[in-house]
Amino acid sequence: MPEIEFRYQPPTAGDHQVGIAGDFTDWEILDMTDIGGIYLFRQNIRPGAYRYKLIVDGNWMPDPNCPEREPDPFGGQNSLLKVKGHKEPELTWSDIEKNLGLLFGHDEPRLQINRLSQNRFELRFHWHKTLPANLYAFVDDKRFDLFYLGEAQRTAVWHCFFGSNEATAEILIRIEGRENTLCYGAEAFTSPCEARPLQVDLKELERFTVPEWASEAIVYQIFPDRFYNGNPANDPDFSEDYYADCRTPPPEGEFLPPNREYFHLVEDWNDISGLKQSPWLPKGKPDWWSFYGGDIAGVRHKLPYLADLGITVIYFNPLWQARSNHKYDAIDFCAIDPHFGSKEEMTALVSEAHALGIKIIVDVAFNHTGEDFWAFQDCAEKGPDSRYWNWYDWHRWPLPEPLPADFQPKDYYQSWWGIKDMPDLNFDLSRTHPAENHIKDIKHAEPNWPLVEHLLHCTRWWLLEIGIDGFRLDVPDEVPFWFWELFRREVKSLKPEAWIVGEIWQNARPWVNPKYFDSVMNYAYFKDPVLDFFILGICGYESFVQRVEEGLAQYPWLASQAMMNLLGSHDTVRVLELAGGDLHKVKLAMLFLMTFVGAPHIYYGDEIAMPGGRDPDNRRPFNWDWENNSESIELREFAKKLVKLRKEYKVLTQGHFAFWDPIGDDLTWVRFDHREAIFVKFNLMEIPLEFNFNYNDEILLSLGYFNCADEQLVLAPGSAIMWHKKRSKRFNPRVHKVGPWWQQF
Repeated sequence: MPEIEFRYQPPTAGDHQVGIAGDFTDWEILDMTDIGGIYLFRQNIRPGAYRYKLIVDGNWMPDPNCPEREPDPFGGQNSLLKVKGHKEPELTWSDIEKNLGLLFGHDEPRLQINRLSQNRFELRFHWHKTLPANLYAFVDDKRFDLFYLGEAQRTAVWHCFFGSNEATAEILIRIEGRENTLCYGAEAFTSPCEARPLQVDLKELERFTVPEWASEAIVYQIFPDRFYNGNPANDPDFSEDYYADCRTPPPEGEFLPPNREYFHLVEDWNDISGLKQSPWLPKGKPDWWSFYGGDIAGVRHKLPYLADLGITVIYFNPLWQARSNHKYDAIDFCAIDPHFGSKEEMTALVSEAHALGIKIIVDVAFNHTGEDFWAFQDCAEKGPDSRYWNWYDWHRWPLPEPLPADFQPKDYYQSWWGIKDMPDLNFDLSRTHPAENHIKDIKHAEPNWPLVEHLLHCTRWWLLEIGIDGFRLDVPDEVPFWFWELFRREVKSLKPEAWIVGEIWQNARPWVNPKYFDSVMNYAYFKDPVLDFFILGICGYESFVQRVEEGLAQYPWLASQAMMNLLGSHDTVRVLELAGGDLHKVKLAMLFLMTFVGAPHIYYGDEIAMPGGRDPDNRRPFNWDWENNSESIELREFAKKLVKLRKEYKVLTQGHFAFWDPIGDDLTWVRFDHREAIFVKFNLMEIPLEFNFNYNDEILLSLGYFNCADEQLVLAPGSAIMWHKKRSKRFNPRVHKVGPWWQQF
């Protein structure tokens, strides 16, 4: 029986009870194991189809990582797991010689063309992973090598780029096995002598525009309240009306009652005790309502620090006015929170950052507002007479005053994950939330136009009046597709080079295309496999390689180059914490981060070895005493060196990527183009690894220990080395060893 792994990461941090139940457990709830905020469950399951659900904090829900669903008897949905039985027979070249028809009936189109610009295209071809071959594309009789990306939809994906100013192109794919050759063209698969090119209409292909600068971005994420307090005069004093019932602590020795917050300022920047245990809540409950006074003035003051690190993009968690310290509970989408600064200070920051070559993107959460948002307050006061009543999915009115200890928001209005502070917005007047989320064609929706127009107005405000360079979209999979199509159209019409990044934790293929997002935060195909392999040690190198390559095979190349690759964020346990304080593990993960395809993301403080557990401990104030800590200095210098190398060698941002046929003793990856290559080799063994090394190659960086002698390089266990190779010969890594391509080195 195959072992099946289930994985779940809650969208909200903190302690959760997560279980799984389904046909394979006889619907008995079994606990999922918490590993650093990621909940895992493994079980050997016989072949067949199974219904199941996750149980999160008592709420039964389908698995967000499982796309297949079926209705349950209660008006909801079950996830549907299909476990295959015996492996499908793997095709061999001998099979193909006997029956060419075995190649037909492929689910996905064999050939795909992505338009990158007016006259530049990416060609992708799906081939069988069990049929070793070298692949070439002939476009209008010009030959292009195809390079291996990874496996997707059970086939290997190969690609190349070509240019054309013509309206149509004649395309033929040549597949050369060791002793067999096939072509793919107008009649699908034929022998070379019978092959005719496929006529492809290029002018009808929709252009997928992704900002050119995104592929070279080094992103630095800032949680504004916790970065630096540059102006104590604007520190929160909680004098606003929306703090009226939540600025008084409970009597000494008592705890806060349910549904009651206590917002307050921590006077000592270095006092993080409350982030682990609140003095006003029972044991195990942290203080979610503390502020430290970080602001826009603080970021402006520390721009030299960021420039010295080498970052090129600041990604801000929400800056708009809101009651909480995280600001996802917006009061006004078009207002800078006054305790961060003024609109003028924000525009000055943008201008100063731009002068240093640093772009600015901001977090927007258009799925919901805060309960103090002006439209929601109008509804709470006037009920159905409010002009904004249908901006929300109301179930019952009026709201009880005061809120009882057992208040259940879902009884009154739809809210994000049942959190009373975040009522969901109602985009589609013909459907309730979340049924509206999956509608792609606006013709099948009844758009809530006043709401939509307001959100697009706010989009314009940030782009034009504040001058930012793009957006990170919070929980965008809980907003209708058709809205994001309108959003993209608006953004790109105003700033074609603006970057649109979605926060989607699973495969985001439906969202990453010319209609919606440039890219996403790469949780599924970067963060998860990298942490599992380098940090947690819960997956082997073969699984790691397969998961990373799958991501490259899923998305268009321009999107892969713009993926926001992260090791951690405000929603996750910090990477050093997950590594148990092991700096070497963090460095290995950072080495892969800075040499992989996409935009490396640094969560503020990770570069100085800041620890941090679950929310809110992962949102600690930045440790500005880092220069007195040797580990902080060591890691920051390592990160800074990697950033410098990434900027110096364009092949690290623009080149192809490939794993160098992992064999179990080492993991090697390479970035390459027709001029040069940069290799990284990591010794997986518990004994030294010896391999041939060309002394003409330049060692750029080492991690751990190595020595060279007699044209041999010996790499210590757990160590890694990075080197640069110039070359004149073309090569194609991971071509399944059809020919002796490795001899080209």
